[in-house]
Amino acid sequence: MSVGTLHPESRVQDPRTVLSRAHSLVASPIAVLVLALTLLGAVLRFWGIGRQGFWFDEANTALLVHFSPGKMLGLIPQSESTPPLYYCIAWVWARVFGYGEAGLRSLSAVAGVAVVPSLYGAASKLISRRAGVIAAALAACNPLLIWYSQEARSYELLVLLSSLALLGFAYAREQPTARRLAVWAIFAALALATHYYALLAVVPQAVWLLAIHRRRRSVHVSVGLVALCGLALVPLAISQSGTGNASWIAPVPIGRRLSQVVPQFLTGFQSPSQSLLIPLAAALAAVGLALVMWLGDERARRAALVAAGLALGGLLLNLALIAGGVDDLITRNLLALWPAAALAVAAGLGTPRATLVGVWITAALCIIGVGVAVAVHVNRDYQRPDWRAVARLLGARPVGGAGARLILIQHYRDRLPLSLYLRGLSFLPGRGPAVGELDVVSFTSPPSGGFCWWGSACNLWPSVMQASYPVSGLHELSRRRVYQFTVLRMVADHRQLVTRSDIARVLDTTSLRNDGLLVQR
Repeated sequence: MSVGTLHPESRVQDPRTVLSRAHSLVASPIAVLVLALTLLGAVLRFWGIGRQGFWFDEANTALLVHFSPGKMLGLIPQSESTPPLYYCIAWVWARVFGYGEAGLRSLSAVAGVAVVPSLYGAASKLISRRAGVIAAALAACNPLLIWYSQEARSYELLVLLSSLALLGFAYAREQPTARRLAVWAIFAALALATHYYALLAVVPQAVWLLAIHRRRRSVHVSVGLVALCGLALVPLAISQSGTGNASWIAPVPIGRRLSQVVPQFLTGFQSPSQSLLIPLAAALAAVGLALVMWLGDERARRAALVAAGLALGGLLLNLALIAGGVDDLITRNLLALWPAAALAVAAGLGTPRATLVGVWITAALCIIGVGVAVAVHVNRDYQRPDWRAVARLLGARPVGGAGARLILIQHYRDRLPLSLYLRGLSFLPGRGPAVGELDVVSFTSPPSGGFCWWGSACNLWPSVMQASYPVSGLHELSRRRVYQFTVLRMVADHRQLVTRSDIARVLDTTSLRNDGLLVQR
């Protein structure tokens, strides 16, 4: 066999040619735009990433990653409702970048930044490069994605892996080679290992591939492997379902939860002038969807229908799960559908026959998104409860006598997240130690009807600080307000025994049923 046969000329490329092509790609206007949007996304996600304290859900993550790997994996079925992949990555990440708010959240921030070029790739392959730039812009500036990019939970990693699975789907749909199908299958399986509701994105993609390439054995194999990965998670999912950690979702009317999805997909959870911004953003997105049907060419229409079909198929699958008795529908569990929904809108806004309109609408949606992100950053009422402020007011150690500190947290029966910032907290036993200090913590936050689930201030159930708490032997030292918290500090001249009954007697409710009573020895 000749040397030419062993090394065909078509496979040998001059290094200068490769470098020239790489330089042309980097120097192209589209590459510059995508890079600029990625940098914008990074700024919006890393800006003030440690400004908010851990809220309850994040506190669970912060607690888990402190344990050994075996202990952590053993606790996940008891304390969490999602698969273990995110926590395994976060365990390593925390040991490199730190356990604090900025360090632990930076994992989600990096994932959020990576969503921007991933969506560009998916949209450019499925629709066009113009639509890819628009999809990248929508991802970079979206308030919901920015919020979860600054949260130490699995949701932004879910969005990234769903975007990469969508990118793999776009390539495999065009030409189902073994390599392309393997890429799709890997990201689909990783998404499922991150969050069970990744199936809302993965199942429609699998069905679509089977429908259009039904005779390809490689498609059947790749879909089967992903299905096996999903089935392997079923025992864990059943075990976690038995804990009741997500049982608070189903009692909330389904109409209320469904009505939140589109507004929160567009403008996040809270912002000023919501009554104006939500209808405006919804109208702009609707125009984008209409443009592709009205002015788009056949390829753009088909691509928009594919993207919209994937998003709608995922939603219908969720409704089918609800009909089957599995009801965990809230916006964050639908985040796997955000990439496909964004591509459907980008297909319309990227229509060549409506270039100017598409640019203006994209700019308007991005301005709304950045404005909301800035508003959240500067307004404490839109942010997570910051228990660090309570810990700072209380100080590291009790000040009264030499006894323990008793902390009454009204309408909040849990040690987290305060125990992350105040060492040595435990629930008061039947007969506690002698105390030298009693502190009362109450909240003033917007009423939420018990369903403000995303970690903003209204996650705290409002409670009223009484005029006094006449516990014998204790007198008021200070009463201070910080953010949405009010903290009353009472001290004793000499340490004394204070029981649960003593506290219950001085409460207006005459009951500790809804309150947390903690002791710091």
